[in-house]
Amino acid sequence: MSRITVDLVPLPRHSALAATPAHYTDAYRLPLPAHAPHGAAAVAQWLFGPGPAWVGYLMKLRDWLVRPFGLRTFPAAARPPQGATLEVGGRLGPFRVFAVGPREVILGQDDRHLDFRVSVLVEAPAGPAAVVTTVVQFHNWFGRAYFTLIKPFHHLVVPALLRRAAQKPGV
Repeated sequence: MSRITVDLVPLPRHSALAATPAHYTDAYRLPLPAHAPHGAAAVAQWLFGPGPAWVGYLMKLRDWLVRPFGLRTFPAAARPPQGATLEVGGRLGPFRVFAVGPREVILGQDDRHLDFRVSVLVEAPAGPAAVVTTVVQFHNWFGRAYFTLIKPFHHLVVPALLRRAAQKPGV
């Protein structure tokens, strides 16, 4: 199998998140392999399906560490089955679904310390690709401190999820 390239790219101007006020943004682009789905909802489910085991362990550790601060946790039992229909107000993994369109899905979570949105945008200017954009808005000093601590992991986890999805056999 050839090497899977995930590139850090500018936030896509045609994303619904481009106009979202933010203290932090990043975007990663993954060329979609031939076996990948094509619609935004199917791509979002494909990308945010089961990830590497170490990501699951990091999420469990995060939940354990933030529980005393009253932050949202994401127990595995609360996650819907893979392949469930994406609907606004529903969930995909630990994320709430905010919008579902043919080219873009917006996921995220609102909490006391920060709000974040994740866009899965399917584009095809130079071959089919998915761009996963993260936008974060801090509400207070705790949100800034929290994100400062998780940011290095965020930069490891997102590309790892994208690479893992690209390595999955046909869908």
